[in-house]
Amino acid sequence: MVIALLYLVATSGVMIWRGISVSPDYILLLAVPIALLSGRFLGFLRDWIPFIAIYLGYEALRDIAGRTGIAPHLQDIAGIESGLFGGHVPSAVLQAWTPGTFGRVLAFAATVVYFAHFVVPFGVGLILWLADRTQFLRYAVGLMGMSFLGFFIFLLLPTAPPWYAENHGVIHGVTKLLGTTLPSAISPYYQALYKTLLSDPVAAFPSLHVGFPFLSFLALRGVYPRAAWLALVWTMCVTFSVVYLGEHWVVDAIGGVVFAALCWMVLMRVVVPHVRVLQRPVPAASEPSTEPVSGDAAVA
Repeated sequence: MVIALLYLVATSGVMIWRGISVSPDYILLLAVPIALLSGRFLGFLRDWIPFIAIYLGYEALRDIAGRTGIAPHLQDIAGIESGLFGGHVPSAVLQAWTPGTFGRVLAFAATVVYFAHFVVPFGVGLILWLADRTQFLRYAVGLMGMSFLGFFIFLLLPTAPPWYAENHGVIHGVTKLLGTTLPSAISPYYQALYKTLLSDPVAAFPSLHVGFPFLSFLALRGVYPRAAWLALVWTMCVTFSVVYLGEHWVVDAIGGVVFAALCWMVLMRVVVPHVRVLQRPVPAASEPSTEPVSGDAAVA
């Protein structure tokens, strides 16, 4: 399992370094050698292809949120953000505190974290699949549920990120850093959907960039508690990165955490008890002994 995780991290790192976006369709191909070595290739196809296919279907829907004609929330979300932080916008403050070379290095690191948006949840999914198929299925359903429910929120309550608010004169001091650090060549599938991966600028709240790793924390707690804490630390890293890059408000990040927690709670308390495939198999009752009982034992 450790080797599989190191392989996924290494290959994803090389792709990001070479300017290739690590999207779900590529991750599926990267996971094939792991499935072959595990001896569960057919099970991998059974469990993962529907998961990836449904997620790619969601990605095809996502761009609709930016085409509804509903004006995105700008002044109100900026007002809430500045109100929470004493009249300051955290994205602007962080960028102002990190000028020069240090700022460029930090922007580079934050971009790498941002580009790992798919790598981490699908890596967690791979770990769970290798160790606990039932928990993997729960996690996959949780991710899909979050994604589709998030889509409806983006559709009905479009919210623009800080860089968008800056471009429209609502706030000042935020530079759109994403795109100035690392190139990101997307797969043919995504090329058919968008001109760039950033084609939907009104899907800021809640932040699924933050919600996905927090859901990973919740899913790992009962299986790998130590790994769960790593997922929580990663959630904090993602939160800092998306705020620093100007891609999300802090309010979006908080919303992502709350959204993930609610989705996991509903999944475990409402969905799991009614869906057999998400329930752990009940151990079979021990068969009654067929051996003859001795006289002393019978008396006892």
